[in-house]
Amino acid sequence: MSRLLIIADDLSGAADCASAYARAGRETLVMIDPDAPGDVGTADVVALDADSRRMPATTAAQLHLELHARYAIPGQGFYRKIDSTLRGNFAAEVAAVGSAAGLAIVAPAFPTAGRTTRDGRQYLNGVALEDTEIWRSEGLSGVAHLPTMLERHGMTSALLGRADIRCGAGKLAGRLEAVARNGLQAVVCDVETEDDLRAIAQASRHLHAPCFWVGSAGLAVHLAQVDGANAAQPVKVAVNGSILTVVGSLSGVSKAQAERLQQATGMRRIDIPAGVLRQGASDPHWSGLQQALSATLGQGDDLLLTIGVDGTVDMDEGLHLCQGLARLLAPLAGLLGALISTGGETARALLCAMHYRGLRLAGEIEPGVPLSIAVGPRPLPVITKAGAFGNRDTLLHCHATLLQARSGASIPTFHTKGS
Repeated sequence: MSRLLIIADDLSGAADCASAYARAGRETLVMIDPDAPGDVGTADVVALDADSRRMPATTAAQLHLELHARYAIPGQGFYRKIDSTLRGNFAAEVAAVGSAAGLAIVAPAFPTAGRTTRDGRQYLNGVALEDTEIWRSEGLSGVAHLPTMLERHGMTSALLGRADIRCGAGKLAGRLEAVARNGLQAVVCDVETEDDLRAIAQASRHLHAPCFWVGSAGLAVHLAQVDGANAAQPVKVAVNGSILTVVGSLSGVSKAQAERLQQATGMRRIDIPAGVLRQGASDPHWSGLQQALSATLGQGDDLLLTIGVDGTVDMDEGLHLCQGLARLLAPLAGLLGALISTGGETARALLCAMHYRGLRLAGEIEPGVPLSIAVGPRPLPVITKAGAFGNRDTLLHCHATLLQARSGASIPTFHTKGS
């Protein structure tokens, strides 16, 4: 595949999906603002953050249709990155672009992260998704059954079970072609192992029927491997200054990771009260907090920031709080040597407020946790992580990697032709 367009509904998703191709040596650009001017012609892979997860479904669908029309070119592959826990408006968005892009091959599983699909239904660590904290905290209802979710938005689909996926690449390709010939718009794939994803990638890569892929970063890894790797040079990552870790996600997973990071390193931690972020600069504590942050970062010390929950935080106001956090931190951008951000909305808000327009993928800390160099006022190493992603030590691992880079030691990075 010479070129690939990825559209995601948040920044961390765009980055972790694109990192699969950067690892294979492809020049990869993640665009924070798809409307920002800039030449993407040299990039093999362009990943767009549509920032549509919290939009009304009809608005999100229209935006995806417009982005696909604007960025898709003949002969280019298309990957619609969706959240492996099915948050956001993925069904409406996929339905919107399906008429232009062909058969949707739907496989959102990510087995290495505990996300699987069985009988068309999504599971997290063996638990039906609708019974997990993730769906409860997002206020989602119903059953996480992919064919039903697509049907609500007018998409007809077929379901390929485990036996179909494991029947061999040739037979599986034939079944995918048959679904397209029968006029169905999507095929949902059961996936329980990485081998299942690999089989889908191999069988679907050279179909005669027009198609596109709908999945998490899990399927993207195997598609990139099927395409093969390029010979290229290692990406250079330089950390000069304080490492700021910002936990804007209200996920329980992120909170536990923040606790582990602080306990293991002893770094200073500041919990920003949600009330201060709601009020912004008019809050009497705003100026004092900004001065304290400036003093710590100005001394070159590392810092952990979280949103202090006061008992009244609604998950629906997460975006507003992230934007408040970004306004608080934007004037301090020059003091940063590197940034770790958990929560796609948090990363986007921070980078936009600091006038960064994109990310060039440089490495991967863990599966689904990419290291990038932000494109903007000056090169800034950035690690992004979805809020509910990773294990207890993930943030600690991210910080340790950046410490190693700051010491001048080499760290594992991708080799890309664009470095």
